[in-house]
Amino acid sequence: MTAITSTARVITTAPVATKEADALLRDLAFVLKLTRRVKEEMTADRAQSKTPTATTERALVA
Repeated sequence: MTAITSTARVITTAPVATKEADALLRDLAFVLKLTRRVKEEMTADRAQSKTPTATTERALVA
């Protein structure tokens, strides 16, 4: 078996960059949550307006 002669380089991130990234991800999550809420409200309005009304044409005849 061949021995591993190289090691992976590890880079540490600056704490400021991590805080900024966390803030950015938090903001994105908030926007996605609002987008989902608006989409649900819009599709709920469509579902209510497209409900078929009862007509005699659709009545079952025995």
